[in-house]
Amino acid sequence: MSLAGNPLVKLVKLITDESRIDDKIRETQAALTLVKKRVSESLTQHYISMREPRIQLPEDLMREEQSYERLLQALQDMKSEIAKQIRPVEEQIIQANVDHLRQTFQQESRKLSKCLEEIDDNILACRQYLQDYEQIRSSLYGLNEKLIQLGAEAIQIPDGLPTTDLGEIVRLRIESLRFQGKI
Repeated sequence: MSLAGNPLVKLVKLITDESRIDDKIRETQAALTLVKKRVSESLTQHYISMREPRIQLPEDLMREEQSYERLLQALQDMKSEIAKQIRPVEEQIIQANVDHLRQTFQQESRKLSKCLEEIDDNILACRQYLQDYEQIRSSLYGLNEKLIQLGAEAIQIPDGLPTTDLGEIVRLRIESLRFQGKI
């Protein structure tokens, strides 16, 4: 995520600038509203005192209002410019996040595949253990035969597996472990 650090800093700075500009725009609008109110009050008093049908606007009030309107327009233009600058930074941050999430997804997918490979390896190892089991059992029969030939009593050999099907043997062993409360 170090790639997104630089755009993130830019975004924070731009958002802060935009926030300050919004504050200035609100202040300017409040001042403009106040100026308009003063112009209106001044015109009303001027009209009342003059009793003339024709109203003359004081030039200084009109210039002050125009000045505030130009300032307000400049602030709006600055806000628009900052918004234009923020958009590419936001897009960079979004793209960096998308890239990071895709990379994480691929890593997790590889881990998932590795888990399946381990399961497969253990199943294949089970087959080898089953072959070893049958060879050792066969060897025990041979040892029992030698004991009998020497006049000794035969020793009981553990029961063999009920099937040679690997899937069925794994299923039976799982049932046995469940019965014993181990899984």
